[in-house]
Amino acid sequence: MIKKCIWAIFFLISVKAQAQYKPDVLVFGSSAAGCAAAIQSAKSGVKTLLISQNEYLIGDIAPNMKVKAFDAGIWKEWKDQYQKSADTIATDPRTILAEIIKNTKGLTFITNVEVSNISQKNKGWELKVKIDGKTEEIKCKILIDATFDAKNSLLAQFNVIDFDKNGNFLNIIPIPSGQKLLPENTAQKLFRTSVAAGFGKDSTQLKTIPLGVFIPQEKENLLMVSVACFKNDKATDLNNLALWVNMGQAVGALAAYGPYFDTSPDKANIRMTQGEMFTHKSFLYPLMDIAIMDASWVAIQKIIAAGILKFDYEKGKFNPNGNVSATEVKTILSELYPRSRIWFIENKIDQFTLAQTISLMSFISGKDPITMQQEAVSDWKTKYKFVTNFVETDLINREEFTVLVDAYLAPFSIRVDFGGNFLR
Repeated sequence: MIKKCIWAIFFLISVKAQAQYKPDVLVFGSSAAGCAAAIQSAKSGVKTLLISQNEYLIGDIAPNMKVKAFDAGIWKEWKDQYQKSADTIATDPRTILAEIIKNTKGLTFITNVEVSNISQKNKGWELKVKIDGKTEEIKCKILIDATFDAKNSLLAQFNVIDFDKNGNFLNIIPIPSGQKLLPENTAQKLFRTSVAAGFGKDSTQLKTIPLGVFIPQEKENLLMVSVACFKNDKATDLNNLALWVNMGQAVGALAAYGPYFDTSPDKANIRMTQGEMFTHKSFLYPLMDIAIMDASWVAIQKIIAAGILKFDYEKGKFNPNGNVSATEVKTILSELYPRSRIWFIENKIDQFTLAQTISLMSFISGKDPITMQQEAVSDWKTKYKFVTNFVETDLINREEFTVLVDAYLAPFSIRVDFGGNFLR
């Protein structure tokens, strides 16, 4: 009799343990951003659970896929699969997104979940929920709120964090008023921490989103991706499905960083998080004059992040065919590579030629200039896909300068903090 009781107790404990969900990352809110966050978190190698309080993805109305967008990352995957299906039958884009979620390894999606409580436990989070009429406790390391409107957020319902009268929370690094375009000539260099970009409400608006806006000051291991992140933007300014997918993908990469490296998102390595975006075919800056498929696309993204060459955030222009002046790059290169100051003292130039660029990189890196030039000549049209010929006396253009600097100096590897300041 005693043995039977012991086995019965063991059975009940086993069933409860099996019934409990124990994800590394939990996303509540099946908005476009929430779905993208969950997909990316799982793709970045951590167990992820996406829960929705209803049965819909992205609301009860099919989303408009014909928005102005850069075709990259999870957005491209979703759009391509939708268009492929829509060519043969009338397809709801939410059906396609559900298939992507279903086929993403390490991701579980549950609908019609009733949440009765949210609490912080040690360094993680615990949710009490009802699934199919059964009460469960879900524990996770990182919690993501992807409820589009803060008024409907469970965080507000259970007083997890404070929202102001406009429905915003206090970010660890908010975007200051008047700095929506994140220019280089401000005290904070938030442009260096961008993790998502795209069009706003129409083709005239470009958005560059810094990482710190998704992290609340109040609670550890909590992330948000909603209009509540943006104190100085109206919801209508962010009315672009692809932009929200890009932001969700960035938050998913950031969320995965915590469990993967046993730390919290506010201590994440920003460059590694940005690098994860490149790994999964997303982007950081809305480049209008370089095609995504170009061989130089990622190198230019990295050089903008390092602040070595200027980028017009309002128009999305990098000017790849322009010349590179010593005045433009001297200050930033001297900050990143103090040794370069000697080179600029010894070389009084206005604009860089190919030979002078190799000379500078050789001086900074200590690599033999002859070997470096031979490599550059060999890779010029094959690896780098440049259309010009390598003539060492010719002026180098901004695209060519970028690719060589990225290849030989790797400035993107120099870490930054959430304010965009370089870390040594």
